[in-house]
Amino acid sequence: MIILIIAIDAVLLFVFRLLIYRPFIKLKNAVRDFSLSHNWDEFSLAVSGLLPPDLLSSVYEMRNQSRNFADAQKQAEYLALQNQINPHFLYNTLEALRGDTLYEGLTSVASVIEALATFFRYTITDTGNLTSLENEIEHAENYFVIQKYRFEDKIDMKIILPENEPKPMNYLLPKLTLQPIIENSIFHGLEKKSGIGHITVEIETTEKFLFINISDTGIGIDPDILHNINQALENSTSENTTPSPTGHRSIALKNVSRRIRLLFGAEYGLHVYSTPGIGTDVRIILPKIKEKDLTI
Repeated sequence: MIILIIAIDAVLLFVFRLLIYRPFIKLKNAVRDFSLSHNWDEFSLAVSGLLPPDLLSSVYEMRNQSRNFADAQKQAEYLALQNQINPHFLYNTLEALRGDTLYEGLTSVASVIEALATFFRYTITDTGNLTSLENEIEHAENYFVIQKYRFEDKIDMKIILPENEPKPMNYLLPKLTLQPIIENSIFHGLEKKSGIGHITVEIETTEKFLFINISDTGIGIDPDILHNINQALENSTSENTTPSPTGHRSIALKNVSRRIRLLFGAEYGLHVYSTPGIGTDVRIILPKIKEKDLTI
């Protein structure tokens, strides 16, 4: 059994290097080479969700004048497709591993492998800008299954939906909005706190807005750092690429806020509330739209 677990770890490391790391490096180099001779429109890059913040920053530095939005967008989509990870090999490998672990009676490991496969499927194959709240919550829950395997009973998470809202799961939001914030809550809040840590994802709606509150019972954030984080979120649509004084803590938050504000406008985005020793609340402000209302 121990040998099987070691083999699974080795295979997962191999799969990550082959299917995640190497294609990303190829994409980064392709973007670098292309941007040296073309002008990229930062809006087309940001809303397409193709590149992480550090790579976007390097592209901004090389950009001079944007002349053709449509051409830049097509080139970005082409590069993404050209370097897209082959999902079938990944899924087949993970499914084979899951079968072996079930055969050995390792049901908990099998559940994590299944969650990991679903996690990759969501992040790799869906290139749309917007997705349903149902998809985002399912993705967040898969991520939490993976983290629970590491932290066991030290963390838990619950989802609270509005009781007076018909079909709230159909509302739209940018893909990969919830999971990065939940990851932040775990690694910057709960991991550093003794005892059981709780995360609550609560959905609220008004006539115009969709609010998502992600709360944790972690260590909280000092007032000065909290001020800097919220200031960075307010300026998240600017072209300033100077590193944030808050460090890695606010990178994921700023990335999520930037995508929301670029898609919907400055009245939307993120705001963080926190009390040291008590916990942190991240409030996501979105327009209340469904696919039938979509005009962007």
